[in-house]
Amino acid sequence: MIDARQAEAIGKFEAASGIVPSPSGGGQGAGSDGSITATEVITYAGALVTLAGLGTLLFTQYRQLGALGRLAIPGLVAIAALVVARLLPGQRARGRRAQTSLVTLGVAAIGLLVGQLQAELEGGPDANIGPDTGYRIILVAALACVILAGVALVRLRAGLLATELSVALVVSAISFIAWLHLQGAWPREAVFVAVAIILLAGAEYGRRLKTLWATEILSFFGLTIPIVVAFIVAGDGNLPLELMGGLLAVGAFAAAVYRGSAGYALAGGVGLFAFVLDIEFRYFRSSLGFAVSLVISGLALLGIALLLAQLVPRLQRKASTLPSPASGAGNR
Repeated sequence: MIDARQAEAIGKFEAASGIVPSPSGGGQGAGSDGSITATEVITYAGALVTLAGLGTLLFTQYRQLGALGRLAIPGLVAIAALVVARLLPGQRARGRRAQTSLVTLGVAAIGLLVGQLQAELEGGPDANIGPDTGYRIILVAALACVILAGVALVRLRAGLLATELSVALVVSAISFIAWLHLQGAWPREAVFVAVAIILLAGAEYGRRLKTLWATEILSFFGLTIPIVVAFIVAGDGNLPLELMGGLLAVGAFAAAVYRGSAGYALAGGVGLFAFVLDIEFRYFRSSLGFAVSLVISGLALLGIALLLAQLVPRLQRKASTLPSPASGAGNR
């Protein structure tokens, strides 16, 4: 038996140590926030089905919908998704995950609305829209998604929004290159390097805020994109650009060790694997060279596995101690 003074001392010690029992009595690692509820699953499914239905409807019934229908459908989807996301309780992790899926749907619908509005201003389906105008429409719509996804990411700090932001930036870069008719390999790579700088800046900002999964996703895309693009645009004979891709892959591993980041490690693994295969297929077409490249690639993958085995437990320990976005916002 313990008296009131001892009970109070134990309570103060647990509060100072961060040992707070969960509402369900499962300790730190359990509780309702760690499980996926039926509401969350239904929200995910609803967002995916709605997005698929929206795309199918616009692509199969484009002319039959008319200008008003083509604009109203994505607009209503965006409004509905954002309103439901606002009404969902977001104090707990499962509520924030459900909100994230709806906000992601809303951002995609708004981007589609922006693109469709431009198409209607150009004359709709009966107009003869040239390639340059089409690239400009895609660019503006993708940039709208970049802005909205970026704002939502700062607010919710969710990995799904980080993925949407990364994809929107890639689409923006591709449409920008096509719109300007950039032909050289280095100018094209420079555009994607600019995209990488934005993503890496977001990753480091998220790391300062102690945000885990969104940070790792931005880290992965931020280094994978310029590495892979370097091999794609290098063509035949641009060895300096290919070597730059290899150096970026090595730099990704160095950043993974320095930052303790699985995202950087995965980017380095993808880049190193692509580098070895690219050099082999372009310069060493013999069976012996191919076999050697496979051995090197396998050893690289083993090194990645060893690095991840050391990094993942550290990330899991970080995840268990990170504050939630809601509490962080409240502290600010």
